[in-house]
Amino acid sequence: MKIIFIGGRDIHQLGGIESYMYNLATCLKNKGHEPVVFCESNRNEVEYVNGFKVVHNKSIGGRYLCKILLSYQSTLYALLKERDALLYHYNAWPPTMASWLAAIFGKIIIYQSHGLEWKRTKYTFWQQKIMKFMEWLTVKSMKNITAVSQEQTDFFLTQYGKKCVTIPTAVNLPTEIYESNILEKFSLEVEGYYLYLGRLVQDKNPDYLIKAFNKSGIEGKKLVIAGSNDADLQYVKYLHELGAQNPNVIFTGAVYGDDKEMLLSKCFAFCLPSTLEGLPITLLEAMSHKRICLASDIPANKEALGDNGVWVKYEDVDDLCDKLLHILKNHKDLEIQKESNYKRVVDNFTWGRVSDLYIKYMKNLTDA
Repeated sequence: MKIIFIGGRDIHQLGGIESYMYNLATCLKNKGHEPVVFCESNRNEVEYVNGFKVVHNKSIGGRYLCKILLSYQSTLYALLKERDALLYHYNAWPPTMASWLAAIFGKIIIYQSHGLEWKRTKYTFWQQKIMKFMEWLTVKSMKNITAVSQEQTDFFLTQYGKKCVTIPTAVNLPTEIYESNILEKFSLEVEGYYLYLGRLVQDKNPDYLIKAFNKSGIEGKKLVIAGSNDADLQYVKYLHELGAQNPNVIFTGAVYGDDKEMLLSKCFAFCLPSTLEGLPITLLEAMSHKRICLASDIPANKEALGDNGVWVKYEDVDDLCDKLLHILKNHKDLEIQKESNYKRVVDNFTWGRVSDLYIKYMKNLTDA
């Protein structure tokens, strides 16, 4: 079956939506389907990645205008050149603006939600209101809706009165063989550091983590902050100012590939004190590496970790400080969580399992 995926940036950047499309399309291709991925890019080009077709469309206009233009450009391209495609999968609400064109031609439309974006604190009050309205309008107008977390599914039902199917995000199980010298580069020892890995944005609260680590007085362990944020350099500067108060706070910048896997596989504990998440990929990745995980007690993190987390109140420096010390003092007692975390990923959050859920969902739509 040929499936059109529309939305997201250059698939090689591998952000949240991009990672979802890349991995899902790879699995679908391996299982005999024909995904075609349209993405926002810095060039107009067609290439093949892992055997599936990727159509790059050069960005034009501002942040949201370019996504709407991409929606029309991609939808029209698919209708003209991929005529045998029946399913059109749109990621997030801006790309759905042209979905009505595909519907006119009898195509089955799927709207996928990757998170409640309007809740993010980086937006102004009115930006949040407009984005929430657009989300409401999209959800109310769509027949087939999927979301990456049960929290979103429940929200759409209770707030918008629309049923939704949860098809979670997932991770690839680690190989444990990595070509990386990142530990040596930053003078890190195996299990000698707490790790934060993710975008340096306020919703994920790396500032609270640094404050808590500084307050804890922990010796013999470092705190590694791995990530970047070119869109808010002022906040990144603030993080570095906090980190400058403690020589054991290390900033690596953004890490990818084997460097990322090495940092995850060798950390003492993984920390995600965020206020808001869709379904946190980095947390699932840490679980797949059999790491002890400290996470804020928000629904998305609980959905990922189940009963296996060291829970902390978000935006609470004192509680976060206490939990960092708790892990240090009770590390041996928490070892059981490592295998439990890995098993939970194997049972629920591998791409093999998630792609099977998606194929079953597609079959239900096409057989209806």
